Amino acid sequence: MSFESELEAYFVRKKHVETNVAFPENFRELLAAANNSHGDKTAINFFEQVSEKGVGIQLTFSELHGSVYRLAHGLTLIGVKKGSHVAVMMSNRIEFPVTWLALAVLGAVMVPVNTTYTGKELDYLINDSDSEFIITENQFLPVFDDMKAKPATISANQIIVANYQGSTFHHWHDVSESGQADFMPDWPLHNDDLLNIQYTSGTTGFPKGCMQTQKYWILLGCVVDSMLPYSINSILTDHSFYYMDPQWQLVMALHCGARLNVAGRLSASKFIDRIKRYDIDMAWIPRPLLSQKASPDDVNLPLKKLFIGGASAENIVQLQQRFGINVSNAYGMTEIGPGLIVPDEITDVDVLGTCGLMTPFRQCKVMLENGEEAARNEPGELWIKGDGIFKGYYNKPEANAESFVDNWFRTGDKFIQTEKGYFKIIGRFKDMIRRSSENISAMEVEYVLSQHPQIEQAAVVAVPDDYRGEEVKAYVLVRVGENNLTAEQVIDYCQTKLAAFKIPRYLEFVRDFPYTPTKKVAKHKLISTCKDLTENSWDRNKQTKRT
Repeated sequence: MSFESELEAYFVRKKHVETNVAFPENFRELLAAANNSHGDKTAINFFEQVSEKGVGIQLTFSELHGSVYRLAHGLTLIGVKKGSHVAVMMSNRIEFPVTWLALAVLGAVMVPVNTTYTGKELDYLINDSDSEFIITENQFLPVFDDMKAKPATISANQIIVANYQGSTFHHWHDVSESGQADFMPDWPLHNDDLLNIQYTSGTTGFPKGCMQTQKYWILLGCVVDSMLPYSINSILTDHSFYYMDPQWQLVMALHCGARLNVAGRLSASKFIDRIKRYDIDMAWIPRPLLSQKASPDDVNLPLKKLFIGGASAENIVQLQQRFGINVSNAYGMTEIGPGLIVPDEITDVDVLGTCGLMTPFRQCKVMLENGEEAARNEPGELWIKGDGIFKGYYNKPEANAESFVDNWFRTGDKFIQTEKGYFKIIGRFKDMIRRSSENISAMEVEYVLSQHPQIEQAAVVAVPDDYRGEEVKAYVLVRVGENNLTAEQVIDYCQTKLAAFKIPRYLEFVRDFPYTPTKKVAKHKLISTCKDLTENSWDRNKQTKRT
């Protein structure tokens, strides 16, 4: 089949999904349909969570439905209602998805919190999101104690703790057991009701909260399922649940009746064993797997579908040959959900190494600085619009004004659209570092560094890395007379102010910076002076200077 025929077939199927497939209106309908269709099947498997009964906790679709509504009822008894903002800081434990779904059926709003955040970062997020309740677990209570600006409106009665050993706050399981499984809220739930304020790093300093609706999440999970030409029965998710991927994969599992297998944390070394042990047929590839030696048996794994982001054509071919299945590049953002995908039916080799084509409910175009649409193969910024994308940044009117043009969202990513119509990312306009699954604002790290009393100015850039995708490097200019400042001291300082994933791996002291005419650091000149950005840098991982 010619690539023209393949493209036509894909867009016909895309149109069919957009116009003829009926998706649940909200999370109440999603859970009800899953319970009715798949009640006795295992819905969720936290295979590494330790309980009194041993290792591994599972719930069927029916048990999950009851657990969600029992907790939802219990939450209402302590004051959670539709529209309440609830910060959730938990590791990968079964209480996390049950909490999210309980908030969803109430019409409350979850504010997921990165479990590596410091007290200083919590000061910002809890206040910026107007959180009224906190749901966490015992091990993270010291981080909340470190907050300097804890809202006075959040009392002990508004804090719920899983695995709790004290008597000051609510026990999560007590709250759950106080509710009834047949509880049903008597207020309406709409698909445009806010469900998450999901924080993501940007270019304006501190993270911004993306306002995501019930419809946002329904479309994100259900569209992936609807676009696959085969059934999915078992999904592996190994990222932390405060990330996007486990959440949309849970929605997908509820929609198609698949079992969601949740690991405690990502592990490339355990990836193959997990695929075999839990009969996984869909997963997201951990990037370090690319450098691991393949086994001849990899082609016999139960896998049907593997996703990866930003992989080269060579990487895609390598993975497809290794596993004997389709491996797809994909492009999405916290703001837009799904944006681009390489469809299974596209066999054209020119699609390899690109992000493919726009997903259902999405329109995409590449735009020039002058406001005109770019020609094919002409670099520009990717703009996206469509049904169910985020409603803007919470309490950030200026950022919203800069990010939207006539309902088109400006992604800040540099793309070309090839002659055949495929979208390919070639860089970023935003000053962002993508380390593993985390977006890191260079400006946020620079701001923290600039607050050090011995630092005059800092510039933070991305360093290509085979394992993480990108690593963080900081160029530091010390104040006059402060030449005794060491890299170790800078890192120790960052550890008190930044989550671990934001702390620079590489640090280089400079005598001066090149500047633009507007007196900003000319980072393009800074990084163009050497081919290897790790040279002359102190490496935090190896505790030595690289030469």
